[in-house]
Amino acid sequence: MDITWEQRKFSDIATRESSVCTSASDTPSVEYEDVVAEEGRLNKDIRSKEVVKTGITFDGSQVLYGKLRPYLHNWLNPDFKGIAVGDWWVLKPVNMDKNFLYRLIQTQQFDNIANQSSGSKMPRADWNLISSSEFMVPLSKEEQSKIGAYFDQLDHLITLHQRL
Repeated sequence: MDITWEQRKFSDIATRESSVCTSASDTPSVEYEDVVAEEGRLNKDIRSKEVVKTGITFDGSQVLYGKLRPYLHNWLNPDFKGIAVGDWWVLKPVNMDKNFLYRLIQTQQFDNIANQSSGSKMPRADWNLISSSEFMVPLSKEEQSKIGAYFDQLDHLITLHQRL
């Protein structure tokens, strides 16, 4: 198997979605307050929220990255469709495994670039800076998938251990 890695610009790995829609019973809204920072999981049943919100649509094939105060580490790898409300980037993988992309946005390298942000009181990650930055990625989608699955399994084991 070919396990060659190469430098790729982030804009060649992921694009930003921008289709705006309003939340409904079958498309719940995800806000910063709904996500456990650094853990990438929801802290409530977002389908039971009553308030209608407007945001960027996602269908479960993208990952969400919180661009406001990137040092707070808000990210989510949804397997459902919904609306990202507020300062989220909805990142669509381009010839890239979704779970690998989700892990890439959690790396120290990505974090360092995202935190070279604009704005002092409400710093936001700069898309132009991120999109032009280069990251090492495996060429093989199969290898990307294995790496993503490995970290998913590791997270699952950590969660189980914390419950004991």
